[in-house]
Amino acid sequence: MIEPKYPGAFEQVVDLSSCWDEHALFESREAIMALAAKISRCHEHCCRFLGAAGSLLSDTYRIALEGTSVSKVVKAARRIALSEFKGGPGGQGRESVRFLSCVTNKGPVLFDGTAKALCDRIYLVDDVYGAASRLFLSALRSQALEAGWDVITCYCPLSPFEKIEHLFIPALRLGFMTANDNHLPDVEPYKIVRSRRFTDAEQIRAHRKRITFNRKASAQMLEQAARLLAEAKALHDQLEGYYTGAMDFAAVDAVGERTLQKYEHIFQSYGL
Repeated sequence: MIEPKYPGAFEQVVDLSSCWDEHALFESREAIMALAAKISRCHEHCCRFLGAAGSLLSDTYRIALEGTSVSKVVKAARRIALSEFKGGPGGQGRESVRFLSCVTNKGPVLFDGTAKALCDRIYLVDDVYGAASRLFLSALRSQALEAGWDVITCYCPLSPFEKIEHLFIPALRLGFMTANDNHLPDVEPYKIVRSRRFTDAEQIRAHRKRITFNRKASAQMLEQAARLLAEAKALHDQLEGYYTGAMDFAAVDAVGERTLQKYEHIFQSYGL
């Protein structure tokens, strides 16, 4: 449930509790409470596995960053920006922040269909370590905004405030996507940017065992998180069964009709 920010003045709460059979739900209260507790535990444990996976991937990022030439990354981004972002509308572009991938009960999912709908050309950044791509996309984001282009910035769900994974400039029908162990975009790349050209191979070799461990362990953490989400969904389906059986859907339809009539009157009287 989303709490209204301006109750009454701008938002209204539509209460459907009058549409269910309280007696039936009360009779099933022990099973309902037990299922709700199990679901909460699944979500709690899932978050811990996701946090562990994020920590392992961040460790690999820090190792790779030490051997990554920031100046080379910035120069490469600058060359592409000069070619792709020229003739911008001027001023400062606007940014929308989104997620394009997630961890689900079926494992990591990437909505690359959205990228295909937005873009005619996609640069694919091949980066299994996460250092060069993060710097590269961050530089491109800044330069696109400075040129006045509106952008859609997609962050990694495991590092939602720091790690940019994908960048889109809808007005140019242009995109930049990261390919790594967790997702390989099903797109035909316009060009491929190899991250190894920016990274000292010796630095990677010196920490190969640790990087390999991080990669395998993070994959196992994500697998366990997906299993817990699948378990939570199965439990939620059971919980939902109690409420479905106790719900008067004709009454729900009546509430919906009254709500529509109310807002039609508001729109006719005040407009959008």
